Amino acid sequence: MDKFVMEGSSRDTTSSGSSSTRRLRDEGHMPVNVYGGDKPNLNLTVNASEFFKALENHHRFFEIKFEGQVESGILKEVQYDIYGDKAIHADLARVSLDAEITTTMRILTSGIAKGVTGGGVMDMAYRHVPVRGKIGNLCDSLTINVESMGTNESVRARDLVMPEGVELLLSEGTPVIICHGRRGG
Repeated sequence: MDKFVMEGSSRDTTSSGSSSTRRLRDEGHMPVNVYGGDKPNLNLTVNASEFFKALENHHRFFEIKFEGQVESGILKEVQYDIYGDKAIHADLARVSLDAEITTTMRILTSGIAKGVTGGGVMDMAYRHVPVRGKIGNLCDSLTINVESMGTNESVRARDLVMPEGVELLLSEGTPVIICHGRRGG
């Protein structure tokens, strides 16, 4: 899994509240909490536009450098504004590079299925699949070439080639991508 490295700074929690947080956001920063492990929770701020860029590129593993320290965490939750288009807060869970974690991996497709060019419809039963492995073995996404997929064929969990050290947490027969035939006349 690729890590997104960014600079941050400690956030003063004595002046907490909506007005200080609003001021923080107006200055182009975003609050981030880092928790878990056997360390105390951290309240940090990061550059908001840098964080948005990371979200747009589907990064989930972050390394934040602040005040001579480095914290690594996996994205657990992002809170958005009332319109749902702007991230206003994020939570990261600390992870050890040696520990196994359970997370999801995006499924991407390449090519156009033969069944689709023949009038069928491709259906993604899973856009993200549950996996378990060490952070260093995980990847952000898995690309499946569907060009040879005909009508009424599917890609099942057993057909997915996982990176070494990564376990897929779906039963082998579970369909991940399905190409349905044409309906009606």
